[in-house]
Amino acid sequence: MVKRLLAALLLFVILLSALAPVLAATDYDNDGEILKELGVLTGNEDGDLMLNDNFRRQDMVVMISRLYKEENKARNYVGKNIFRDLNAERKFYIPYITWAKDQGLIQGQEKDEFGFNAYTTVQEFQTVLLRALGYSEEAQNWNQVPELAKSLGLMDNLNLNPSSRLRRGQMATMVLNTLRETKKGSLLTLAEVIGLTIPDIFKVDEKLTINNDTITLSGKAEGTDTLKLHIRPRSSGISGGARLEEVVMDRNGNFLIEVKNLQEGSYEYRFEGSKKNTVFKTFDIENVSFELVDIVANNLKEITLKFTRPVDTSQAVIVNNYTTTAGAIKEVRFEENNKEVILVLNGIMTQQNKYKINANVKSEDGQELKITNEEFQALDNTIPEVLDIVQLGNKGLKVVFSEPIKGATSSNFRIDGKTLSGSVNVNNNEAILTFYSSLYYLTEGKHTLTLSGIVDFADYPVILNEREFTIVKDLVAPKIIDASATLEEVTIEFDEDIDPVSAIRNNFYFKIGTSKRYPDSVKFDGKKATLSFKNNILSTTETTIYVENVTDYSGNKVKSEVKVTPVIDTTPPQVISYNVAEDGRSITVIYSKNVHGTNRSSYSIKDQSGRTVYIREIQGSGREFTIYLSTILPVGTNTLTIQSIQDTTPLKNVLIPYSVNIDMKDVQKPEIANYSGFGNYIMIQFNKEMDYSTVTNPDNYYLYFSDRTVSYMPTDSLITLSNDNKSVTILLPETISGKKVVVGQNLTSVDIRGLKDTSGNDLKDLIAKLNFDNTTSGKAKATEGVLLDENTIRVEFNIPIIQADMRDFSVTGRTIDYIDLDGTNIVTLYLNHSDNTSIPDGALKINSDNKMQTYIQTGVEGGTINLVDKIAPRVKYNTNTLTTNINTIELPFTEELEAEGASLYRRDLEIYREEDGQLLSTDDYTTSLKSTDKSVLLITITNRSVSSYYSVRVIGENNSEPSYIRDAQGNLALDSIASYRTERMINR
Repeated sequence: MVKRLLAALLLFVILLSALAPVLAATDYDNDGEILKELGVLTGNEDGDLMLNDNFRRQDMVVMISRLYKEENKARNYVGKNIFRDLNAERKFYIPYITWAKDQGLIQGQEKDEFGFNAYTTVQEFQTVLLRALGYSEEAQNWNQVPELAKSLGLMDNLNLNPSSRLRRGQMATMVLNTLRETKKGSLLTLAEVIGLTIPDIFKVDEKLTINNDTITLSGKAEGTDTLKLHIRPRSSGISGGARLEEVVMDRNGNFLIEVKNLQEGSYEYRFEGSKKNTVFKTFDIENVSFELVDIVANNLKEITLKFTRPVDTSQAVIVNNYTTTAGAIKEVRFEENNKEVILVLNGIMTQQNKYKINANVKSEDGQELKITNEEFQALDNTIPEVLDIVQLGNKGLKVVFSEPIKGATSSNFRIDGKTLSGSVNVNNNEAILTFYSSLYYLTEGKHTLTLSGIVDFADYPVILNEREFTIVKDLVAPKIIDASATLEEVTIEFDEDIDPVSAIRNNFYFKIGTSKRYPDSVKFDGKKATLSFKNNILSTTETTIYVENVTDYSGNKVKSEVKVTPVIDTTPPQVISYNVAEDGRSITVIYSKNVHGTNRSSYSIKDQSGRTVYIREIQGSGREFTIYLSTILPVGTNTLTIQSIQDTTPLKNVLIPYSVNIDMKDVQKPEIANYSGFGNYIMIQFNKEMDYSTVTNPDNYYLYFSDRTVSYMPTDSLITLSNDNKSVTILLPETISGKKVVVGQNLTSVDIRGLKDTSGNDLKDLIAKLNFDNTTSGKAKATEGVLLDENTIRVEFNIPIIQADMRDFSVTGRTIDYIDLDGTNIVTLYLNHSDNTSIPDGALKINSDNKMQTYIQTGVEGGTINLVDKIAPRVKYNTNTLTTNINTIELPFTEELEAEGASLYRRDLEIYREEDGQLLSTDDYTTSLKSTDKSVLLITITNRSVSSYYSVRVIGENNSEPSYIRDAQGNLALDSIASYRTERMINR
C-alpha cells in the first residue's frame, strides 16, 4: 500500500515539475496531458497545467490523495495538526497533510515543520523514484543516486543537474519514465504493479522542406492510429482558408506528405492525432514563380484557371488570349484576389468529356506564362444551391447561386407562397427578380422565397428550395465610396447596387466654366458606374464630377459630387500575344490597349529566306486585329515586325516596336492528289512528302474485291516510296486467295488509314477510299500545265513518266526544242526562243499517238491541257520613256496586275528626282492601277517641291526582290535591270 502511494506521489511530483530547456514543450505537454487523463494532475482555473512552475511540497500531498482516489476523504479529514507552519491561512492544505502524515506517507522537514512552499531538487526525487522501483538499499548511497537513475532510464529525454530545482513538467517526464520501468524483482512495470494504465504518448518528429509553392513533411508519429496535418494561413492576403490533410503512415508510424499550391505568405501547421494535437509551428512561402496550379470545370458553363500569383487583369480579360476545344468564350472574370481566371463559355461542355486549352497570361509583376494544350475534364458532381438573397430596394431581389443556372422565369419563383409577378433576368450564377408594379412591393419583415424547376447545366436541381429573407426599409441614399479617372473614362463606385434606370448620361457631368460636359455613354454594373468621355475628354488637373438623380432600388436619390484627377495614360501600347490560324492564312494580334491598327504599312512579315510574305489586309478594332495573308505562312521561321501603331488615347502613344519569330510548323494534312492502277500495280500520289514507315506498312491498306471479300494487303506486296517521298507504288502478288488480281476489274477499291506525312500530320481523310474502274485503271493523264516563263512549260501527270519524246507534244504556234523528264510525274518542255510569242490557254496538246510510258507500264491519254500562268510580270520590253500626265507617271507591265494591293506597290519602286539627285521616300508618292488598263501602274508624285525629270526602277526594299507588285494570279514581279525616265518634266 505504501509502495503504491509512494509511486503515485512520485508521479504527481514529476508532473508538477517545471519545463526543462532541453526538452521540447510538446513533450512536457504530452506528459502532463497523460497525467491529467489519469485524473492525477489538474491545472488552474484556466486549465493551465503550469508545467513550467517549480514543484512544491503541499501540492504533492494533494496529488497523493488523487492517486489513491481518496481526495474527498483527505479534503474532509479531521486530525491533529502538529506542524507550526500550517497556520489558519493555509487551512485548505491542513486536512490533506494531516491525512497523509497519519497514513505514514509523509514526514515534516523538521519535527514540527512541514516545509510549506519548499522546493524539491532533481536528486531528491530521483531517490524517491528509485525507492518506488524497489531500489531502497541502493538509494541510501546518496552520491550514486544520479548515475543509477540515469542507467535505469528515469532521466530519458532529460539532461538535468541533480542539484537543480524540479519543475512540474520535468517531474511529469521523470514519473512517466519510472512507471514504464520494470520493478526490481518483478516481471511487471511499476505502472502495472500500482494498477495504472498509461495512455500512449502522442509524439511527432518531422522534417519540413519548402520548394516554391510546395511543402514536404517527413518523419515519424507515435501514440496514434490516425494522423492529420492542419495548415492555416497567418497572412491576411491568403485565400482559401485552412486545410486539413490526411497523413498516411506505415505500421511503424513513418510518413511522407506533400502539400502543393500554397500561396505566398505566412502559415502555421500542426499534427492532429486520435485524441491529441501538437503545437502549431510556422513557415513562410516566398518568391513563388508564376505557374498554373489547376484547371477546374466543375460546372458545364465555366472553366477556372488557378494560378500561384495574381494575374494582370488588363491583359487577362481579353477573350482572345484563350482558345479551348470546349467552345467559344463569352466573357472573362476574376476571383480569389485575381489568382483565379473564370472563362464563361458561349455554349456548354459535355459531362465527363476531356478538353484542351491554350492561353497567354501575365502575372501582375510581368511574368509571362504560355499554356499549351493543357487537358482538363468537365465534371459537375455538385448540386447547385442558393448562396444569398440580396434586397434590391422595393423593386426586386437578386438571387445568387453557387454556379451558373440554365435559365429561369417568374414561374420558377414563389414569394410567400405566391408566384412571382415580375420578370427574371439570369446572368451566369445570378438571377435578378424585378417586380412588375408597386402593388407587388414587399412589406418590411421576413419573407420566404421558394424555388422550383431551376437546374444547372448538368440538369441538377437547386437544393434548399425554400429560403427565408428579410426586407428592411431603406431611406438612405447611395453614397459614393470611390472614384477614378483617365482622360476619357470615369469610374464611380457606390456603397450599394444602383437601379439601371439611372444610367442616363445627363445624370453625370463636369463643368468648363458654366457649361456642362456630359459623358457619351453610361454603363452600370451593380455598384459601379462607368462614364465614357471620349468626345469630351477631361482636363489633366483635378476635376469635379457631379452626380444627380441617380437612385438605388428603393428610389433614394443621390445628389453628390466627387473630385477626380485623371491618370494620364502615357503608357505605349504593346503587343501582348499573337495567334496563327490553323490554316496558316492569318495572324491575330492582341494589343495591351485600344489602338489604330489597320494600317498595312505598320506590319511586315519576312520568311526565313528574307522574302516578304504579302499581307492582303488588316481587319479589327480595339485591342484585336487580324492580319490576312495572300498565301499560307511559309513553313520555318518567319519574322513578324510591327511598328508605328498608335493607341486611341488623346496622347496617341506609339507602340513599342515589336518583332517576333514565328516558327511555323507544317500543320497541313496530306491529301491524295492522284491515283491509278493497272494489272497488279497501284500508284498513289500525295501533295506532300510522306512518312516512309507508315506508307510502306501493308497493315494500313485494305483490299476490296468484286465478290465482296475483304483482305489485308498481303505482306509479300512490294511497296515503294519515290525519291521525292510523294509517290507510292504498290506491286501486289499476281494472285490473292487463289484469285488473279486485276485492278479495276476484280480489285474494285482500297481503303487507306494510318498514313502520316514527314511532319507527323495524319492523312486529311482518316480513312481514304480509292475506287478503281476502267477510268482509274487505264492510261495515265496529264493533270496540269504550268507556264513557268514565256518559253518553259511544266506538265504534271497523275503517274510518274519514264519514257517521253518531244514529238509526243505539240504547242500551237511554237516549236519544242527539247524535253526533260526525271522519272517523276513532271515533264518539262523547252520552247524555241526565236518564236517568243504568247501561249494561249488550250495551245498545249498531248498527241493521241504518243509513245509515252508510265512507271506502272501504262500509256498516256492524249488531249488538250489547261495552262496555269506562273509567269512573273515585268516592265514591258519595248518601254523607253514613261508617259507622264501632270504629276502622274505610267509604268506599263507585261500583264494585268492585282488591284487590291496596288497602294502598297510603291514599296517595290525606287524613284529619283533628277534635278537635285534626291531619292524619294515612299511617303512622297502613291501608287494605283489605271482604270482602263490594269497592266499599267500609275505613280502619282505628291511631293513636287522641285520641277524635275524622274527615273523609275522596279526593285524590292533594301535591294531585295520585289515583294508587293504581282499579277492577278499572285505571281510577284521581276525587278527591272535599268531605270525608266519620264518623257517630260513634272512641274512643282
